[in-house]
Amino acid sequence: MKYIFFIITLLLSINSNSGTDEPHPVIDSNYISKYSYNIENMDTKELEKTKLILKNYLDKSKVNKFESKKSMEKKLLDALLEYDDVRIQITRVIDEIIDEYNVNREIENTLLSFKSTFKNIIEDNRPLVKNLRDYKAYDFRLGSAYLAMMSAFHETEDSKKFYSRLVKDKKNDTTSIGKYNKELQLSQANINLVKQNMEAFAEISDIKIVITKIEKEISKRD
Repeated sequence: MKYIFFIITLLLSINSNSGTDEPHPVIDSNYISKYSYNIENMDTKELEKTKLILKNYLDKSKVNKFESKKSMEKKLLDALLEYDDVRIQITRVIDEIIDEYNVNREIENTLLSFKSTFKNIIEDNRPLVKNLRDYKAYDFRLGSAYLAMMSAFHETEDSKKFYSRLVKDKKNDTTSIGKYNKELQLSQANINLVKQNMEAFAEISDIKIVITKIEKEISKRD
């Protein structure tokens, strides 16, 4: 139990900005430019052809032409908060798990300790989330607490057996942990859709920049 209380204390003492500079799998863009040209060394005919190809791609793109980076980020934040509305139900699910699995006192104390940790992190940080950077810091703390709880279940043979049951039952939506996991996956789907749209938006923005560069190079040669 000393390990558990140490990790909980550590989590609660982490600065709220921790992790904001670390890459986030959802918030930070995965887009890598596919449109790198040695424009200055291309002849005018090549430039005109490349410009035409890129403009045709833009015309056929299904990305909302009136969308902005700010509005896309707002959609992503909304999706992340909807997901978090499901995720923070872990405090309720922990109570259900204790009853459902009829756990021993040691495991119950571990679960209740982390329930308290989750509640503190949620109450202290969730109301402060106003943008993606805020969410990133909040997500770092809550995610660290989840990992710490999973790690705590590898301390004793009983807790290892309990953890194995949980992992198995995550695929069974008739169990508390299974229902919770299914709801998380469903809410994750909307995040993935918004993320895909953001990556498509990043590509369109990239193409527009390349077209502008090509047009400037062509104008220099007139």
